Amino acid sequence: MITNFPNGVSSYGVPMTGNIPFLMGAAGVGKIFFVDPTNGSDGNDGLSPEKALSTVARAYALVTTNNNDVIVLAGNASHSLTSMLTVAKNRVHFIGTDGGGRQTGHGARLVMGVTTVATDIAAVKVTGVRCSFTNIKIESSNTKDESLYALIDAGEYTKYQNCSFLKLTDLDQATAADVVAEGDSTTWINCEFGAATVMTSAARPTVLVDKIVGTTGMLDNNFFNCNFVSWTSADKALFKVAAAGDGQRYAMFRGCSFINWEIQASGIVLTDAISSPASSELYLILDANCVAVGCTNFASTNNTGVYINAAVPTAATSGIAVNAA
Repeated sequence: MITNFPNGVSSYGVPMTGNIPFLMGAAGVGKIFFVDPTNGSDGNDGLSPEKALSTVARAYALVTTNNNDVIVLAGNASHSLTSMLTVAKNRVHFIGTDGGGRQTGHGARLVMGVTTVATDIAAVKVTGVRCSFTNIKIESSNTKDESLYALIDAGEYTKYQNCSFLKLTDLDQATAADVVAEGDSTTWINCEFGAATVMTSAARPTVLVDKIVGTTGMLDNNFFNCNFVSWTSADKALFKVAAAGDGQRYAMFRGCSFINWEIQASGIVLTDAISSPASSELYLILDANCVAVGCTNFASTNNTGVYINAAVPTAATSGIAVNAA
């Protein structure tokens, strides 16, 4: 029997979720809850596509911490969040059924609109341990003054794979960001932060390393094949460490691209793709396959702790596309 959700989430009882298949009933996997905002109902148990729930909030309320429960989001659907989704339970996994492998343009979307509560500071906040998100776009259009981010990652050992993150409002606010990264040992794989489709007019970073909800800051993050993107009329950083104590140990970037679309009307060239303050306790390490475009430098001499594992390139002709100080 093949069940569509709506485009073939399972075949003979095996959910087909891109490059991370979860086997129903496999050892170590808990309950699987299905969410379909079009055809589901929160009065259902959510344990099959035919009895899907209608909201992610209800599915999250039903999962059990440390049980490796899975929340499967219908592809080609906007899953509305009426308040910030706080993922404080451990080992909860969110998967979008959109074929898998996309870095952007995901069909399964966690979307926050306008709310009225000051505590809705992001669309999604993660503080749990060993949670994961796969094949999902997380975005916020909230205009509440306190709601400045799409995602706050403040958990431990969280994994984001084939996900994208976008804050569509507060484009003129330097205190906003698409993502706040303050997690411990987070893994980011094939993700895209920000977009070149909306112009910011303030020094608003794409990814901000800051202690927004926690006390430790970023520790030991790994970024694989990720894009950090912007289109801006104000000089900014694509990746910014807010203060010296906001991160410790390292963040490793492998095959990542820092892309500022300065050739479009009103766009400007960024001075630095990466901003890291003096006395920073966080090493930012880039391998030889990283690239920056639309930026004069990866990081200037006033930035601390930025290391590139490559020979000094010749701009626009060889090696990395821009010179790093």
